[in-house]
Amino acid sequence: MADSTSDIARCAGLVFGFLFHDGAAVRVTDETLGDHLDHTHDWAWLHLSLADHRARRFLENFAPLSAEARDLLLGTEDRIQLHLTADGGWGILPDIERDFADHSLGAGRFYFWMDGTRLITARRHSLRAVEHVRRQVEGGLAPDRPAHVIALLQDEFVVLVENRLAVLTTELGHFEDEVLAEHSNDQARLGPVRRELSRYSREFSALTRAVNRATGARRGDTGSPLAAYLPGLLQDAEDFDRDAGALADRARLLYEEIETRIASTTNRNLSALTVISTLLLPPTFVAGAFGMNVGGIPWATNSHGFWAVLGFCVVLIAVSYAVLRRFRILP
Repeated sequence: MADSTSDIARCAGLVFGFLFHDGAAVRVTDETLGDHLDHTHDWAWLHLSLADHRARRFLENFAPLSAEARDLLLGTEDRIQLHLTADGGWGILPDIERDFADHSLGAGRFYFWMDGTRLITARRHSLRAVEHVRRQVEGGLAPDRPAHVIALLQDEFVVLVENRLAVLTTELGHFEDEVLAEHSNDQARLGPVRRELSRYSREFSALTRAVNRATGARRGDTGSPLAAYLPGLLQDAEDFDRDAGALADRARLLYEEIETRIASTTNRNLSALTVISTLLLPPTFVAGAFGMNVGGIPWATNSHGFWAVLGFCVVLIAVSYAVLRRFRILP
């Protein structure tokens, strides 16, 4: 532990940290980390904020990091990925951003590097799964090794998404009932649901690909302690990818149903307006003709001329209606 202790003793910019020994966790901060490192501990979990320049400087000078891992943690890459090593691994895994009230804001990422006795996680924005696992550890949960924390973080992410998918399923069901009952055609309400479902589908699809690449035959068996947790993670990712994709397809079909109904309503309205315009076209022509300021207009001096022309217009409307019905233009 001497080498690992000296490496992390210079850590600064902690959001939180824990030292684990005999099934118990001790919370540490920037100010108390050095003192607690003098005590016996089995392994350490340090969580950093990449918005803190002190944390970035620590990662830049943290010798155990490979060049690839350091570039990933300090770079701008946010693609989900997983790289296994003989004693640990490093990569980017999904989470959900949170606000101060622990409400979800959108897709988040946490970066990690681990070996047998050290786990370093980092984030740019506050994350829900990380915060929930932190509370569990403070409440008495004691993971037995760094790989267990990574598994707990992904389990918590899965639970958060599962709960959210249940809410979205209920919302989608209520909206579907309204549409089928022809009580609502509001596409704007469906847009945010489709975007969120699409995001979850992309997250789990990317996680599935990352695990498959990390455990593929061409990678070989690295003996990483993370490997024991990857089959369960892969199964969850595949299951929720299908669930989110199925809900996204359902929302898309509902959106198309609304579009079809709106188009049908528009066509009926246009058809009615066309028929009205057609019926009024002959009387409009007659009214225009009799309204010309020229001589020789029939019934110009007849006291009943207006009513005669009006009756003629009514006859024209009736004839036009009969012609439209004859050629089945009108139902």
